[in-house]
Amino acid sequence: MSGGTRTPTVEATPEHQGAPDPDTERIRRLANAVTPRVAALAGALFNPGTCTGAHLEGQVTRCLLIGLTSCVEARPLTADERRGLQEVGRRLARKQARPPTLLSLHGVVLLGHSEALLVCQDPSLAPGLTDVPDLAGLTHRLQEGASLLLRLSEQMTRCIDDGYAEEQIASSLAADEERPLDALCSLITEATTSWQRPYLAKIVQASRLADIFPATVIIAQGHLASGHPASGHPAEGNRPTVARLGDCASAVIAPLDTPYQHTLILCSADATEPLLSWLRHNATAPAIYTRSVALHEAPARYVATRDILHSSDLTATDRLTDARSLLWRRVLANQRMEYVGDYVEEVIGPILRLPETQRDPLLETLESLDGYDGSVRDAAADLNVHEKTIRYRVSRIETLTGLNALARNHWPQLHQAVQLCAMFPTLLLQ
Repeated sequence: MSGGTRTPTVEATPEHQGAPDPDTERIRRLANAVTPRVAALAGALFNPGTCTGAHLEGQVTRCLLIGLTSCVEARPLTADERRGLQEVGRRLARKQARPPTLLSLHGVVLLGHSEALLVCQDPSLAPGLTDVPDLAGLTHRLQEGASLLLRLSEQMTRCIDDGYAEEQIASSLAADEERPLDALCSLITEATTSWQRPYLAKIVQASRLADIFPATVIIAQGHLASGHPASGHPAEGNRPTVARLGDCASAVIAPLDTPYQHTLILCSADATEPLLSWLRHNATAPAIYTRSVALHEAPARYVATRDILHSSDLTATDRLTDARSLLWRRVLANQRMEYVGDYVEEVIGPILRLPETQRDPLLETLESLDGYDGSVRDAAADLNVHEKTIRYRVSRIETLTGLNALARNHWPQLHQAVQLCAMFPTLLLQ
């Protein structure tokens, strides 16, 4: 089992003292012994181009030691072990290596567990362990702890992720004060890989940029100047910035080139009306705005709005347009399922994501108000509830969607979305 190079060992430290003696020493030496074969799989665990040799095997040994100790003792990770794994994440970030996925880390833990069982049954397989007393006594405990391995792998992955993210955030904020803006725009506009998204999200959270949400997403054609949007002048450096638009509101402005030149503008929900009013009087390039969205909704709403802006034949009267209007036009022109889904999501998406026990009463209320021409009294009688219940639900609908079910100018959009849900029940399952 030994390799051609010396295997880094993990010395006994306070973080590894969860197992009582003599278990601590036996498990430590066992983990050091099986690391060389397990490290052969570490190319799937850590990026081999940036994390190799002694550093790589050191991190694998540390993970195996913690995993085997917890397995033998049939317990979750201790606070010291969590801190040790967070340090693994920090070291990987400093080496610019990728953190392990759950699948790859679980594979390594499983392989380490299997190798440890073999060595316990035949210590001669691992030179240097023949003098360790009663290794066979660990066999039964390792076998019993096997059922805990997946849960341990999940805990270990989260701890490494946390440490990695903390180091990434600290180095990013120290190196570039604009990094949080870049991270926010990447979260919304780029198809980032699964291992990147948690770290970008934590950078945004740490910088408090997430406080802008719920926010309105505005997409404008062309690159608009950060100091005077829609003027037609490129934003300086084409970097995301926070700028004041007129005298009314601040917003995040990000010039983008893919798939065509456009500008992403984000503003908090409470600043939307003054911002839109300012844009109506000052914008020269066509722009579309969405309903107020949460951060996790923003990527999907951005893509749908960007695509509809690019594909629509906008007229002079469409200089600043509600995304609902253009999405409805597209549904009328072509009733493809994805177009229907985009429209329903834009109008009542927040309602559809509620638990069924909360969602269904709101949809029933909308249907009843439709059937009784907006009469709260008749809808209450139809649903056998108090009128105050109907008004509460109407208020909840407005909070979630920005549309008042009792307002004549808002009702058509709500009605259309509810009818589409009735025609296409699969929309409720998405």
